Amino acid sequence: MKLRDQFRSGHSACLYNQIVRTMKLTILIITSVLLQVSANGLAQKVTFNKKDVTLKQLFTEIRKQTGYNVFWQDGRVDDSQKINADFRNASLEDVLNNVLEPQSLTYSIVNKTVVVKKKEKTFFEKIKEVFSNIDVSGKLIDAETGQPIPYVTVTLKGTNRKVFTNESGTFFFAKVPENGSLVFTSVSYETITKTLSATMVVKLTVRVLKLDDVVISTGYQQIRKGASTGSYSILTDKDIESTPSVNLLERLDGKVPGVHFDVRNNAIQMRSINGYVKNSPPLIVIDGFPAANQNLVNISSSVIDGNPLNGNKSYLNPDQPGTSGNAVMDNINPNDIESIAFLKDAAAASIWGAAAANGVIVITTKKGKRNAPSINYSVTVSTSAPGNFSNAKAMTSAQYVELEQEMFNKGFFTDPITDFRNAPISEAQEWMFRVKRGTATAAQRDSALNILSNRSNRDQFKKYLLQRATSQQHSLSLSGGGNNNTYYIAANYNKDVPVYRSNYGETYALTSNLSNDFLNKRITVNTGINYQYTKSQVNSAALAALGTGSFGYAPYEMLVDAQGNPINKAVTFTQRVTDSLSNLGYLPWGYNAVNELNYSNTILSKNSIRLNSAIKGNITDWLNVTVSGQYQRNLANQDFLQNQNSFATRNLINTGTTLSGKTLIYGVPVGGVYKTSSTTYDDYSVRGQLNINKTFNQHHIDFLGGSEIRQYQYTGGTQTRYGYNEDLSTSAAVNPTVSYATVTRSTSSLGYSDGNIFKDSKRYLSYFALANYSFQNKYFASGSIRFDDYTNQGLDRSQRAVPLYSGGLRWNIHQENFLKDVKWIDGLNLRASIGTGGSIPTAGTSYATISIGSNDPYTTLPTASIVVPANSQLTWETTRTINEGIDAEFLHGRLSLSADIYQKRNYNLLISLPYNATYGFTTLQYNAGDAKGYGEEFIITGQPISTTNYNWTSSFNFSYATNVITDQRLATTNTSGGIAEITAGYPSDNIFVYRWAGLDNAGHSQIYGTDGTVLKSSGSRSVTNADLVYGGRTTPPYFGGWTNTFRYHDLSLIVRATYALGYKFLLTDINTSSYPTGTGFGGLIVNSARLATRWRNPGDEATTDVPGLAGNSFNSVSRFLGADINLRDAGNIRLQQVSLSYRLPQSFTRGQYIKAITVGATAANLGLIWRANKDGLDPDYQVTGTYTNLPPSATFLFNLNVSL
Repeated sequence: MKLRDQFRSGHSACLYNQIVRTMKLTILIITSVLLQVSANGLAQKVTFNKKDVTLKQLFTEIRKQTGYNVFWQDGRVDDSQKINADFRNASLEDVLNNVLEPQSLTYSIVNKTVVVKKKEKTFFEKIKEVFSNIDVSGKLIDAETGQPIPYVTVTLKGTNRKVFTNESGTFFFAKVPENGSLVFTSVSYETITKTLSATMVVKLTVRVLKLDDVVISTGYQQIRKGASTGSYSILTDKDIESTPSVNLLERLDGKVPGVHFDVRNNAIQMRSINGYVKNSPPLIVIDGFPAANQNLVNISSSVIDGNPLNGNKSYLNPDQPGTSGNAVMDNINPNDIESIAFLKDAAAASIWGAAAANGVIVITTKKGKRNAPSINYSVTVSTSAPGNFSNAKAMTSAQYVELEQEMFNKGFFTDPITDFRNAPISEAQEWMFRVKRGTATAAQRDSALNILSNRSNRDQFKKYLLQRATSQQHSLSLSGGGNNNTYYIAANYNKDVPVYRSNYGETYALTSNLSNDFLNKRITVNTGINYQYTKSQVNSAALAALGTGSFGYAPYEMLVDAQGNPINKAVTFTQRVTDSLSNLGYLPWGYNAVNELNYSNTILSKNSIRLNSAIKGNITDWLNVTVSGQYQRNLANQDFLQNQNSFATRNLINTGTTLSGKTLIYGVPVGGVYKTSSTTYDDYSVRGQLNINKTFNQHHIDFLGGSEIRQYQYTGGTQTRYGYNEDLSTSAAVNPTVSYATVTRSTSSLGYSDGNIFKDSKRYLSYFALANYSFQNKYFASGSIRFDDYTNQGLDRSQRAVPLYSGGLRWNIHQENFLKDVKWIDGLNLRASIGTGGSIPTAGTSYATISIGSNDPYTTLPTASIVVPANSQLTWETTRTINEGIDAEFLHGRLSLSADIYQKRNYNLLISLPYNATYGFTTLQYNAGDAKGYGEEFIITGQPISTTNYNWTSSFNFSYATNVITDQRLATTNTSGGIAEITAGYPSDNIFVYRWAGLDNAGHSQIYGTDGTVLKSSGSRSVTNADLVYGGRTTPPYFGGWTNTFRYHDLSLIVRATYALGYKFLLTDINTSSYPTGTGFGGLIVNSARLATRWRNPGDEATTDVPGLAGNSFNSVSRFLGADINLRDAGNIRLQQVSLSYRLPQSFTRGQYIKAITVGATAANLGLIWRANKDGLDPDYQVTGTYTNLPPSATFLFNLNVSL
């Protein structure tokens, strides 16, 4: 019997029915619970609102809000597909249906897991698709230029099918769904999606990077600005090209906050000064490695100076190269630069270790792109007139004659007729002495002086010594690449002709950057070559004629006569003496600046080569190893030839020539003087580096670590040849230590001037590591450490090597939920960093450094001198920097702001302290000083107007930088006004001055002492340091620039101004070396028009502060020059550039092989539009009364750019 029947029988039937009811109710409850659980899962609420979010990002958000994991099959589901998510408290089912259905995707849910897959087509859908598929062809062009765009990725939306445009910008897609869409993606253009049609012409818009998307190259890595914790500024090639100029510094001036460019002196100061040195230049890095010889210089001219009568042969020697920390920038062609990054704080720059205390400038040269070959040619020519003589504030001829008259009356001059060895005198002085001798009447003198007073040589100077300055720059480049290689090859030629005749410079350069991928892009090899040849001719004749001294011309002295024949002037002896010696067979002894343009030239030539290579191996998609290296060599030669016709050589030969009977005895060989010098600089660097770039879940880590070694070697020497024959290249053998008789009845010798072959070398070893971590792309942290060591014989390793570190934090506030709905904020972040930098203590070693000199003339033994005494206590100068910054972007990129505040502390600064003089040195350097710095800077860029046809972009930057000496150990003892002194509590670029108390009734200077008493220049009380007062700073603490760019269709206008505020300068038109206080003057005495207002008679002290001539001493003049009455406010605003450019419309080049043509014109150096001083002076070109310090005239540039 079945159980059911048993229960149904008898009394058990009631129990059976009850059990059945219970089972049904249990099943119903279990089913309801299960359904409720499932419903609760699908009823999980999702809130997510974000544009352009990928499916992968959406799935991650679903997991975070519901706990459901989402899985999909790679290759079948495009998780990078972007959608616009707008869900508020929506169910999971609604979210999945709304998102996946349009993508032809479906899903299933199993155990809190969502599985996403492609929706399978039905049999009828597949049949329909075969007959509805079409072939699609199209072309992609630039929306602005109309030029084809090659190598763009074209993807069939919702699939993995993709093709690439060819070199003509065309593509072909076979058998695609008629109702499908294509997605066009490129690195340089905005991504767009278009519905299919059989033939398509698609216009792409150039991608405009947001502030956070800009990529910065630090030399060790490339990092997105939006992920960096450091303080950076970056200029792109477009920023650099917007200012046409051969000089790179002119292109950068006023564009970078926190960086002051001194174009005139070729100097760069990044942020506040470190320590005591006024100019602490940053490290210059080119393509990942420091540039060879950071102190490359410009050589100005050769000097013809010195008195041959006392054996001084300095007039034979060219100026030695002056040191300028950033002249290396002159050797970089602006057209080859892709970008320049300025690394300012420790987090940005400390990876460079010891050399980064003053900041780092990273220059990246152009590389090829994976597209069709592109040929670009550009030419820039410029011209400017010589400076206006009227701006020199120089004496007129009448004022100069009056000065000579006063000096004559007060006994400043000696009649040369009394001794044939006396120096010559001017024409005006000669007429004065003729009256005194009785060979001319006062009337004749006055008539002659009147003629001289009304004569001016300015027009002749312009015609014979000066010329229009011109420059030309040509650049031709070829770039392109394929799937596995890129190339960039460029040739450049520059020529610069300055305003002084017989001077020029030209440069030839070749650059090649190649990149090749191997083994399916697992191996990448990059190589770079840069070769440069520079040649310059330098002649100082024009410069000397325009200055004071023996070779300077008085305002009435003419260069040529009415027929254009050169007029010789006497320099060594009077014309009467030199004429008589010439009649005896001596060489002609006259001097004329026009002739010297042909006879005394210095040729400077330099060959530079930079080779670099890097091999990158990709171990995984997040791990790679790079081995790179660079070799640099500079070969510089200086040939200084003064042939026999030059005055310097004739003067040397004649001075060493005596007469024995009727026979001339030559102490110096007849012929030219030929001096050569050569230097060779070799620099080797090798670096090994491990790189990690890994993202997991919401975390991202960047890490690099490695080691590098560097060595440089520097060798050089000089040679001098006498009696040189240019045609035969022969010279005479001479013993420079042997004395010879002179025409002045004394003896002299040539002296040993060749010196020794010098060599220098150093080796560096560094270990470094840097890590960047981010979470949710909101929170960032970075840290770096570097250990630098170098060779310095005798120093303990603990003093040679030092670890340097940095740490930084960043918060991307705009990524927070509470700001996501604020549509007008595109980006907002805060940064903070701290770290250290250092400077290598190269000022000494544990052993004394000696210099071998020439042989002793008596013992014939070699001589030596100690140039650097032993000092084993030196250690590193260190700088600790704290930086805080904010970056913001608003209104869809229309407005951006970046601001920083920083503090610096400098420790162990080198300072000269008193030393026991019995050891042969009065001072020795020790790490005994401290200083601190502070600064603020910001840049704000906006687009007040932005339409399709018209655009106005304005960028303004501001910088404030200062430093204060906090410890210099010993009190300052300086008593001279007008110079900087290291003083605790004041900036290192200070200027201290006397407090002016006026002239006394004798025309002598008076100053106030610290106690308020008046100190006379001839008084018994000495001036002390306490008598000086602080006058201000000599470099601008406030500076910046303002650039406005206006565009109307294809016409662009750029206006750029710079400003510098808060600093001082002293008037320098009068100086102690030329102020008439004694006797023995030759050539141009002084040329400042202010001297014409000097004190002459008692009572004049009420109307003038310029000391008189009679009885004046060095103290009187120096106190006047260093007094506060000569202190001026140097604040100024300059109009640096007005540029107009026009890009020819596409219709002009359509059908041609020309992609684009742009022509432009620029006016530069337009002068001051505001100055703080009331004297009408340009503080950067302080008037000295001579032509050499005049502000430059406006420069006009014309440029043409052609792209093929």
